[in-house]
Amino acid sequence: MITKEKAVAAIRAVTSGAERGKLMAFVYAHEEQLHRWGIEESDGDVAIVSFVRHLAVIAAGGVAGLGSKVPAAGGGSSSRRPALQTVQLFWQALLALPSIIVGSFLTLPSNVYLLGTMSLGSSLLVRHCYRGIFDRMMQLRSSNRMSRFLITGTPGIGKSFFAVVLMGWLVQEKGVSTIILDFDGLKYLFTTNGTDIKVEMGSEMDFIEEINDPETWWIVDTGTALQRPASTVLLASPDRQRYKQFLKLQGMTTLYMPIWTDDEIEECRIRLYPHLSDATVRDLVWKWGNIPHYVLEKAMETQAQKSLKEALEQCEWQDVINCICVPDTAPHISHKLVHLEVVGDHYDEKVMKPASPYVMEEMERKAGTDHIRQLQSLIHLSMDKPALAATAGLFFERYAHRRLQEGGSFEVRQLGAPKTAHSSEDKVIPFKLQCAGVHKFYKLEEVQQQVNKIYCVPPSHNFPAVDSIMQPEFLFQITTTQKSKVPLDGLLAAAKQLRGMPKLYFVVPSLIFKEYKFVNGIPEDIEQWVLEVPYL
Repeated sequence: MITKEKAVAAIRAVTSGAERGKLMAFVYAHEEQLHRWGIEESDGDVAIVSFVRHLAVIAAGGVAGLGSKVPAAGGGSSSRRPALQTVQLFWQALLALPSIIVGSFLTLPSNVYLLGTMSLGSSLLVRHCYRGIFDRMMQLRSSNRMSRFLITGTPGIGKSFFAVVLMGWLVQEKGVSTIILDFDGLKYLFTTNGTDIKVEMGSEMDFIEEINDPETWWIVDTGTALQRPASTVLLASPDRQRYKQFLKLQGMTTLYMPIWTDDEIEECRIRLYPHLSDATVRDLVWKWGNIPHYVLEKAMETQAQKSLKEALEQCEWQDVINCICVPDTAPHISHKLVHLEVVGDHYDEKVMKPASPYVMEEMERKAGTDHIRQLQSLIHLSMDKPALAATAGLFFERYAHRRLQEGGSFEVRQLGAPKTAHSSEDKVIPFKLQCAGVHKFYKLEEVQQQVNKIYCVPPSHNFPAVDSIMQPEFLFQITTTQKSKVPLDGLLAAAKQLRGMPKLYFVVPSLIFKEYKFVNGIPEDIEQWVLEVPYL
């Protein structure tokens, strides 16, 4: 509730001249109705003044019943009206769906568009993370009384599509009958009561009665959400300035939406973008990472594709590091170069990583001879700043792959279990590595066919247990941190491809070479070694 004193103070702070006098007079004239106005002191001066302006305009226009309708939050303003037919058809079609199944495509009838917006199309992939985020929201709401959720993630992953699925599940599974959606600069009221299905549209100040009802769900797509009794979901790209007030609200939690998987990109390409070849999309994924907005929707738009190069030209190394450390305060353009990766299955932890191999390659090229110094500094920083660890690991992995492929002399130590360790574990010995060529493998079984001294490397960074393999006996795991365990199934599968007795080499920077320890849980017949890759 807002007091007369607070409303007047807000008007004094924001306005001046004749407008200040008119708004203050309006507040004094409606003093007895302030407690019904649906605006809170915590909303801030700008929001309060905007609300008062809205009511004053309605009063000046001679809207009947101003005193009883608008201040009483009854919704009776000149801007509240039936929504466009396209939105009505969307709502009817969504409610007519028998169910919304994870991993399938939610498809509306011909000429009916998602959220009534033609540019969104008529079909979407119901991602597995949608169900994970929805279930987590419901769990938090029931157990911890969390009723406000910020859903954020890398720009271009399609957070607006989640709004469609969320609306459907709220009605189908939770019996919600009233949903308010802020989308594309407009506010919509979606209701269902038996066979009575309708959608209204209005301005920012409409639907006050509904938004003050705890049974209502309010979904805000890239807008501003205030403190209201309705359960609130704010969908936003990382930008603390936009949602910093929302973060302060009681009962608020942040959940992260991951970028797309390879399988999701391929399913969408086949179903919704069949004109795009697999090779075209693979090339775009190599450049952009798994962001459907750029690798599918905007794949053939020259200007959109140029924007990645523009971002690389505008952003310096330190801009990228800042985006990794504090992503929601970084310039929007830097999020083309850095992506948010979700950690765990609760959707409440994340790490920031370079967007793609292409982005890392271009950053290295841009740095030139200074790249090695930057890499060394990054690894040092990552020891004190865990947020940088994933990025340091990726850049070091690229550097280590190049050094191993070049071959030459390295220093190694053999690692032994603590109970059997002896002084030989501290003994550093020279190691000569010869590489006769490089083979990119997509299936692990391809390694069996390779001759000795061929450096076999998978195209992606997420191959389990090892980062590269070389016949007849070498397994390489590139890391900038001490490993506590190695995925055993992946390690054993890789070891089976070798013709000799397997040796696992942990490939590390000089900073941790001498301190690296034996990793428990690895079979005794796989020797453990640590290999130092010094900076040139």
